Amino acid sequence: MKYNTLIKHIETQLPKNSLKISSLKKKNPSWDIKRIINKTGIEKIWYTKKNETALDLATKASKKILKKVNKDTIDSIIYVSQSPEYFLPSNSCILQNRLRLKKNTKAFDINLGCSGFVYALSIASSLIQSNMSKKILIVCTDTYTKYIKNNDRTNKPLFSDGASATLVCKSKKKLISNFIFGTDGSGYKDLIVEQGASKSNFMSNTKTSLYMNGSKVFMFTMSEIPKNINEILNKLSIKKKKINKFFFHQGSKVILETLQESLNLNKSQVYNNLKNLGNTVSSTIPFALKQADKEKKINNNDVLVLSGFGVGLSWGSCVIKWKNLK
Repeated sequence: MKYNTLIKHIETQLPKNSLKISSLKKKNPSWDIKRIINKTGIEKIWYTKKNETALDLATKASKKILKKVNKDTIDSIIYVSQSPEYFLPSNSCILQNRLRLKKNTKAFDINLGCSGFVYALSIASSLIQSNMSKKILIVCTDTYTKYIKNNDRTNKPLFSDGASATLVCKSKKKLISNFIFGTDGSGYKDLIVEQGASKSNFMSNTKTSLYMNGSKVFMFTMSEIPKNINEILNKLSIKKKKINKFFFHQGSKVILETLQESLNLNKSQVYNNLKNLGNTVSSTIPFALKQADKEKKINNNDVLVLSGFGVGLSWGSCVIKWKNLK
């Protein structure tokens, strides 16, 4: 028997500290703040304290889920992050202990960024469809601000720290359809933190901060994502006008607007919550889904496209039928 998958709950967690992009002008007088905000669409970012980690944010988001569900019914954790607590053990194992989940819980990490939620959702769907899991906690969490220097004009006004916890469970109806993925490892240097892992032990002049070649990441997005979206819609014989909302990775305003134009979508079809949130990396899609659901901008039986893309270079998309969050 083949089982179906439902996104039942989404909870999110931001740090307490926030920063208005306009305030960056004081330490960086040469920056054209108006132009930066117009390009990114971001007016506020969120950042963790020095002793606050991605796992701390993940724990808080997950505990919100546990207030809505019996924790003993959760049988799997999929932990998505590029801000690990340690190189080993897996962060998911530490989270299992923090949440006091049962010892026969499956727990593993995925080292992916902006495409990570879609990848995790596909794995969760496979586990449920094969009856190997019944309730899965997908946790996405990143603290990119710890890798960013204050004078980095490309990244400082863009990235926020944040975490999301998504409960996925069995459904009687088919709500999550095909996934299509892609990888282009030739672009790995276009979004990278060089120092900290094994290679930095024998490399000289490795960079400790996040490097992003913004123009190349943008060109990659426009080259691959429209093709990816068209491929999955053609595979399912769905016309773009039948999609109620497209939830792209919230990379920046210019990325969302260019994707809208490239795919010939109506502005109302593309969801954007960047203004007071920023780019939370692997959590952008869960943050957007939860906010859109709360604002009643998506409703029961709406057909949605989820599409994540970025560091790797990696991308993935899927089509889902929405059920309002509990």
